[in-house]
Amino acid sequence: MKKTNLLIMSDINNKTISRTRAYFIYLIIILMVANAIDAYTTIVNGMFPSKIAEEFLSGYSTNEQNFILALGASIATIGYYFVFINLYLADKIGRKKVLAFTILGLALTCFLMMLSTNYWQYVSFWILLYLFFQSDIWAIYINEESKKEKRAFYQFIIMIAGLSGALLCIILRSIFITETRSDWRAMLIFPIIAGIPLGIIILLTLKESSKYQQMKEEQSKIEKRSFKEDLKAIFQTENRKSYIALLFMSFIFGAATIWRNLFEKYIADIGTITQAQITIIFIWTLIGVLVAYLLNGFLADRIGRKPLMCIWSGLMPIGTFTWVIGAHDPQNAFLIVQIGFALMHIGFWGLLGILSLTTIEMLPTDRRGTGVGFRLLLFALGTTVGLLLSSIFILFFGLGTAFIVFMSAMFILIPIAYVSVKETKGVDLSQIK
Repeated sequence: MKKTNLLIMSDINNKTISRTRAYFIYLIIILMVANAIDAYTTIVNGMFPSKIAEEFLSGYSTNEQNFILALGASIATIGYYFVFINLYLADKIGRKKVLAFTILGLALTCFLMMLSTNYWQYVSFWILLYLFFQSDIWAIYINEESKKEKRAFYQFIIMIAGLSGALLCIILRSIFITETRSDWRAMLIFPIIAGIPLGIIILLTLKESSKYQQMKEEQSKIEKRSFKEDLKAIFQTENRKSYIALLFMSFIFGAATIWRNLFEKYIADIGTITQAQITIIFIWTLIGVLVAYLLNGFLADRIGRKPLMCIWSGLMPIGTFTWVIGAHDPQNAFLIVQIGFALMHIGFWGLLGILSLTTIEMLPTDRRGTGVGFRLLLFALGTTVGLLLSSIFILFFGLGTAFIVFMSAMFILIPIAYVSVKETKGVDLSQIK
């Protein structure tokens, strides 16, 4: 038999859909760029909240500013709820169209945010940004095209590429956000100039995921179910108990992450660290994220997903306690905050990646996008609840205390992961029912 360079194939009902090695490499490159844009837009609003407060909230006290910023951030997370719709559509119309839609949406939304003239207008466009980022379409794509023993590795490769987007965001911050300069609008240009051509390229050149295409050709289950039935279906799988545990974990995880939009404001309020030093902290944080990705990529296919869930869940509050308290040390604040913030980021990005991977590995192909989206919806609901409750908490107890109290809830995730989540290392995605 003549040897071919076919790398990927989906085998259902004795039929296959194949992709060449060259196409697989091209797909990885496209998904790497897409994730870089996604990562950039995910963190960009956390780069300049103190400058937003200076421009739009200068007439309020520090605590009032923090209350309004937390309230605005909680309102913005409403857009995150619609990520569920994006992923539901990924099961209905395909991964390719929804991936292009989210990338183009990020570009358009960043343009609108640049036009903001007051804080609440800024928040209204921020709602749209939440609608498009962190949709995890790229993760579904690569997991459905990878060999089962290489899924964590290829997901790791693309997540590493996301760091380039985060790094670019931090580099641009060092240029546009300083002690003497406050051009936060300039930081929104990159997703526009990169996202528009990438969205068009995806539409014109990518093929649909092989497993999704095979499922559409062989099963036609999607067309038979209504939206209500689709929602029910994600709770009618062999892994439903573990999936429900992941939903609860995602809600707590979201509620604990109030720091994502308020860390920079907290550090700026205390005043022990300069804006230039804050930028350096963000740069060092990328090393922490890289460590998380490396450990996930190396260990997830070896020791499994569950042990990493427990480790990352405990590391997040430990890192948070370190930087919140350390920021008040005038001599050592810069060093302590670097260490604590990096540790927290190792936990955050490590857990984010493992939860995403495990969810994908628990759900059948025809329900995978819907199930991933519903988990993100629970994360978004948790984020909204956490920010709403913390905005009131901040008025009475301050921002630092709020960080510690809300992050402490992450310890609850350790026994939940250990007892209730099924290990998914090495499962065959096409055999999940």
